Amino acid sequence: MLEDRRSEVLRALVEEHIDTGEPVSSQAVLAKSGLAVSAATIRNDLAALEAEGLVHQPHTSAGRVPTVSGYRYYVDHLGRGRLRGAAQSKVSALFDDVHLELSKLLKATSDLLADITDLPSVVVAPAVAKENVRAVHVVQIANDQVLVVIVTEGGRVVQQRGRVRVPVTPLEIEEAQQVVTSSVVGRELGVSPNLNRELADVSEPVREAAMTIVDSLHLAGTAGTEMFLGGTQRMARVWQDLSTVQRVLEIMEREAEVLDLLADASDTSIQLGDGLDLAVVSKTYEAAGEAGSVGVIGPMRMNYKRAVSAVEEISRELEEQIGSRAD
Repeated sequence: MLEDRRSEVLRALVEEHIDTGEPVSSQAVLAKSGLAVSAATIRNDLAALEAEGLVHQPHTSAGRVPTVSGYRYYVDHLGRGRLRGAAQSKVSALFDDVHLELSKLLKATSDLLADITDLPSVVVAPAVAKENVRAVHVVQIANDQVLVVIVTEGGRVVQQRGRVRVPVTPLEIEEAQQVVTSSVVGRELGVSPNLNRELADVSEPVREAAMTIVDSLHLAGTAGTEMFLGGTQRMARVWQDLSTVQRVLEIMEREAEVLDLLADASDTSIQLGDGLDLAVVSKTYEAAGEAGSVGVIGPMRMNYKRAVSAVEEISRELEEQIGSRAD
């Protein structure tokens, strides 16, 4: 733990570097910190911070920039901020609209988070398997094909295409839908119903259509995580080094790698890249007993106070919004 003055010197240096992107001089640190000490004292403190590996000089005559360890100390001792009025108004405006379908809400949330932070963002939906089914609608798209639309009590709309092994008519599809619906509404999506008794006296096309609908429900319950990206067009502005932009793009194109970046923790997580100019601010939120994640991805020279306050506020709003839909 640094002594109070050197901790303040490091804070001022990190925040000045975040603002300017340039090496920070002792005079700039003195002005930013507001400390009632001499420039010579600031220079001595910077030398001590450099000896501890928290800052370094890119060039002999240049000012200093934070190291990864310096950023880590800064974020670990970061005071929490609050969203400014304009940003808070945007968040309130989005979440006051309770009529958005969940997937559309999460996509809009990722775009809003990118807009507020000016960083690429990620919003991961809670798993759908344990949500209860509110309704099932089946649309025939060919003689032997159907589109099954499942609406959950959490407001999720999931679609699955299925193929019936025999040709079916619209009336047979409707009968099969009624049979399945009566057994699955109010139950968890991932739980397959036993329809042996209900299907004992129906025609073969109705039985086959019903089993196709059940299979579609099962697939919907075991489907992969929904993930929404926002602000990817900002990457070229956020990272000046094109090779870093390319590496981050490669990461964001792989769902598993993005999910690995979002720490599974109830408290806000700040992860810093190892060998890559990358920082991730994320937080887990819960809805209907399942967890989702909210995060922003940027360079280590990001505005952490703004990123943390935005991620925390939006995760709280999502938890309340989705939770209220499931009540």
